[in-house]
Amino acid sequence: MLGTDIRGIIAEEEEVQRRKDALKSLLSMRSKQLRESLEQRIKRARTGGDWMQLSQEECATLHKREKLHLKSQFDKLQHEQDRTRGKLTALKRAKARAQRIRAAEAASGRKRR
Repeated sequence: MLGTDIRGIIAEEEEVQRRKDALKSLLSMRSKQLRESLEQRIKRARTGGDWMQLSQEECATLHKREKLHLKSQFDKLQHEQDRTRGKLTALKRAKARAQRIRAAEAASGRKRR
């Protein structure tokens, strides 16, 4: 990436921002699922037709497994969000640098005339 390719930087910045927003949405959804109680999960599962034939203990075991899996997903998403945030910050710095370089080039071009 060239230091003055502002269009490319802006396009990449917009893409990273979309990714950041998507990760935020996923994290919010996973966080909500992690806060769900066993009773809420059983009610939701049985409404959908799942877990109908399972005992309370079996439901509790499945719920615990799901929570561990969700926690793992949440941690991975949070790590990805941190990386994305860092990349977005770097792109914003690159864009500001490119704008300063272009402004300096424009100013030096005006001085030569």
